[in-house]
Amino acid sequence: MAADGWLPDFVRLGELERHLGDGVIEEIVAAALAQGRLRKRERRRIMSYPLVIRLMIAMTLMPDGSYCESLARLAGLLADIPFALEWHIPTEKVVTDWRVLVPADVMEDLFWQAAGPLIGDDEPSAVLLAGMMVLAADGMLVNLADTPANRAMFGSTGTGDDSAPFPQLRVVALAARAGRAMLGAVLGSSRAGEQTLLKRLVKRRPDLFAGRVTCFDRNFPGYDLITAIVGAGGHVVARVSATVALPLAPGGGWLPDGSRMTWLNAPSGKKQDQLPVRAAEHNAVLPCGDGKEVSETCTVITTLLDHEAAPADAVREAYLTRWSASETTFGEDKATITGAGNRTSGPVLRSGSPQLVISEAWAWLTGTQLVRASAAAALRTEAAAARALRREDRAPVTADEESFTAAWRHAIRSMTSSQVTSSSSPEAIAAAGDAAARAALHALNVPGRQRHSERAQKARPKFPHATATKTTVTGKPQVTMFAPGFC
Repeated sequence: MAADGWLPDFVRLGELERHLGDGVIEEIVAAALAQGRLRKRERRRIMSYPLVIRLMIAMTLMPDGSYCESLARLAGLLADIPFALEWHIPTEKVVTDWRVLVPADVMEDLFWQAAGPLIGDDEPSAVLLAGMMVLAADGMLVNLADTPANRAMFGSTGTGDDSAPFPQLRVVALAARAGRAMLGAVLGSSRAGEQTLLKRLVKRRPDLFAGRVTCFDRNFPGYDLITAIVGAGGHVVARVSATVALPLAPGGGWLPDGSRMTWLNAPSGKKQDQLPVRAAEHNAVLPCGDGKEVSETCTVITTLLDHEAAPADAVREAYLTRWSASETTFGEDKATITGAGNRTSGPVLRSGSPQLVISEAWAWLTGTQLVRASAAAALRTEAAAARALRREDRAPVTADEESFTAAWRHAIRSMTSSQVTSSSSPEAIAAAGDAAARAALHALNVPGRQRHSERAQKARPKFPHATATKTTVTGKPQVTMFAPGFC
């Protein structure tokens, strides 16, 4: 009996869709159609806009699969249901043609739906300074498929013989230490500066910085950037190089916590435009080879001028979380695209044209953010509470103890192994990531013949048995096990 419905209407992202919200992708598609950003389709075809959007997210989490293989995994068991409107896995050309129809800004809209904090300020792994959430801003370069169009649009780092072997996309992102959540991102070519891109993000999304403390390294500090963040209602903690002038305030400007008042000179050179900041110096012991160590003075500045609300030691500790917030997040993200498209053993976005690269990049950042959302949700489950009770100190499980790789693999399994029936509603299928829902849906699909019986020891049955041999087609004897009373 053929099932009523159309397969693209039923496909979901499994566990990830639970955290994105069922119907969000359809709402974004509907808005894009109404605005004319997507071309209306007159009839149902083998693909649909929501399906191709889900495929773009799925394929960034499946570097070992081609477009067709990723779509087969995404469709999962739905592909085995005989729908009244026939469906099959299309060719890679069909998938590419449909991807071209989806503009990059539609995928960016989806990213902003997924972006945001994942851990509450009151949870163990949250980092606060002066009562504000601590974020890290940093940039990374991502290799792209080496096509003439990608190289012309994005370029690569280095020049001449030192040029990178692949064109590269630059991503500047704002990440939280808590749960390694990505709150925002901006894309640019490899030739774009990180400061320029971050200023663009501040201008476009000032709400991301308001009431929060942003940390960044020596590549970022600059008068224009810091004043832009302060103007958005945020604060900054940044390491500065020795070449940055930090004049002594009258009397030295020293404060009880060991920090001192100073300022950043404005490009205008005018005294009234100077930006007051507080500087704290710390000695760091660094290895220099042969078992030796060297002491280096690190200077950190902050726009938090109240030394009681943000003591120098607290400022230093907040800055140290920058690495685990941004670099760890970037490392996790790149793990999901390592070897994608069989182009290289390293991380690479596989699309061959600039438009598809940008779409794929937004899909990639969306997918990894949703994986971390799944991991964060696991902290609030009964299993996490039970694990805490088994500990001697009864300490709750934190995001730092969760494996991104395990959450990533689970997300892929939830796409491919969901059990559904032809009568399952889209809401039920979307909820298939939930354990209870998966069990309920599985109960509807119990096969008529049980292939395996429960057995305490499968390898060696405990009941007496006899053995007999029979000749197979190949002429090789095969041992058959007989239980008493079986014939």
